Amino acid sequence: MEKQSIEVIVAKKAEGTLDPAKKGTEAAAPSPDDEVGGRSVGAYVKCPYCHSIRYVVVDYEGEWFDCGNCGNPYQVWV
Repeated sequence: MEKQSIEVIVAKKAEGTLDPAKKGTEAAAPSPDDEVGGRSVGAYVKCPYCHSIRYVVVDYEGEWFDCGNCGNPYQVWV
């Protein structure tokens, strides 16, 4: 099996009031059935609270997510 590397982006702790309309979904790994289209970017991020590696699909900068491991909110800029 060929070795592959991934780029891990460190997410930032969410501050202030979070807009519910800007909340995205994340997972431990992408679903093999998911297709990303448009301007979305899939990335692995490191939760700033528990440091688990999460997978997010970012539609715009500043989108926020609840960590599926620890439940804390974080934001992603790409």
